[in-house]
Amino acid sequence: MKFESINPFTEKKLAQFDFISDEALTIALSKADEAQKQWRKINISERVKFFNKLAELIKKKHEELALLATLEMGKPLAEAKLEVLKCARGCEYYAANASTLLQPKISIAETGKIVHQLYEPLGVIMGVFPWNFPYWQILRSAVPIVIAGNAILVKPAPNVPQCSLAIQQIIDECGLPNGLIQVVFATEQQVANCLADPRIKAATLTGSDKAGSAVASTAAKYIKKSVLELGGSDPFIVMEDADLEETLKQAITARFQNNGQSCIAAKRFILHEKIAEEFITKLTSKVAALNCGNPLDESTNIGPLARKDLRDKLSEQVTQSVNNGAVIHYQQTNFPDNGYFYPPTILTHINPNCDAYYQELFGPVVSIYVVKDDEAAVDLANATEYGLGASVWSKNIERAIVLANQIDSGQVFINEMVKSQPSHPFGGVKKSGYGRELGEFGLLEFCNTKTLWV
Repeated sequence: MKFESINPFTEKKLAQFDFISDEALTIALSKADEAQKQWRKINISERVKFFNKLAELIKKKHEELALLATLEMGKPLAEAKLEVLKCARGCEYYAANASTLLQPKISIAETGKIVHQLYEPLGVIMGVFPWNFPYWQILRSAVPIVIAGNAILVKPAPNVPQCSLAIQQIIDECGLPNGLIQVVFATEQQVANCLADPRIKAATLTGSDKAGSAVASTAAKYIKKSVLELGGSDPFIVMEDADLEETLKQAITARFQNNGQSCIAAKRFILHEKIAEEFITKLTSKVAALNCGNPLDESTNIGPLARKDLRDKLSEQVTQSVNNGAVIHYQQTNFPDNGYFYPPTILTHINPNCDAYYQELFGPVVSIYVVKDDEAAVDLANATEYGLGASVWSKNIERAIVLANQIDSGQVFINEMVKSQPSHPFGGVKKSGYGRELGEFGLLEFCNTKTLWV
């Protein structure tokens, strides 16, 4: 499969690009290696200036970048604009804080010796990225990696090549030394070959657990570090004392943003039996009001899924679940004939024989579960191979914290939907991956923490 851009609303091909040749990839890797060796010598206070300029360029061009994302992967235009502006905030966060976060730490050992804790870059990193947030996923990883003194080869998803080229263009415009961030349209085999090359020191991947397993196993073969941010089947736990109106308002965004295609989307709604009927009734009304249509229209809430195969897979998962006992409580019928649309759907009566019980449903489908108490809510929340995010909704904050502390997840939000933020670590456990992006931890993931005894 080539790198091919197809508008998921019109189903028309926008552009196509060949895979990079082995020779060109070798040149790119050599360029990255040489650039990184010079870049690591530059003081951190000088490095961050490039990223303030990058943030300015992103904000200046955010509308055209957003339009490209909508055309290439189908997200509503308003959401695409928010994604692009979030990239600018990420650049600004690291430009403002990297110098402090990378500052060497000095302590006194028991022997009275002075000990310096230094953070040194590893070298060139191989990055593999998905299509659902084509700007944010790349930049949230690449910016801290490069500010820390590394270089990165960026292998984007094959269906969003134009977005990745747009990233390359603004990186080049901001004046960042050539070679530090390079987009390469590589094959899976070429990625594996890069991981075998001694000039690649580590890998980072955001994507499916299948892709993560492949990259991690290859990296491990050559004793190289990897950071993985993989899928999620996030629980959205609503207790009987929750503020239902506010919870419902955020529930719609938490599940349906980005057309339901988010690793940290609320996918499993776990409802206390005392409020379940009222919640489902009101949720159904809100889902029915969602407008499926052209993602370029301001009135559109739900656009098409990014690719035909993704739509077909989601349809198969829902069909299998219904055949094994799940019930379609609601499904929209009013959506365009063209485009890779899957209608907003609410599933109930889901049992362990259903795909929906175990698998991640990557699209606008709500899975509803009803429980009798806190213990049952936690047990169900943890009954998944994933552990990326979770949210708990209750007016009793102490109770919510007790619940949150029992959930196997990289992050739990109380009375707020799960989201990633530049200033705080983000990542998962179990099959959702390991390692952290963003915040201080994301900055230090690809550093050698060196202890220097004086």
